[in-house]
Amino acid sequence: MMTNYHILTVKYIGQTNYSPSRVKIISERFKTSKMIEFDGELGYTLDNAENWLRNNGFDIVGCAEGKGHYYIITNTFKPLK
Repeated sequence: MMTNYHILTVKYIGQTNYSPSRVKIISERFKTSKMIEFDGELGYTLDNAENWLRNNGFDIVGCAEGKGHYYIITNTFKPLK
């Protein structure tokens, strides 16, 4: 029997004249998203997303790379707030 997981898509959004660099986290299950400011001290896009998710109660079990984005796999089923 397969285990069901919650998939989150993670994308880097570069800075503009009006906004700093950001990371967008999208819940594929709940069709909600969260934009967070990119923290250069954390390093990469995935590190920024992982840090925010863990600090907000998500249990992360894995990650994967797609073309132009990443996926974070969690067994926490709640919408992004």
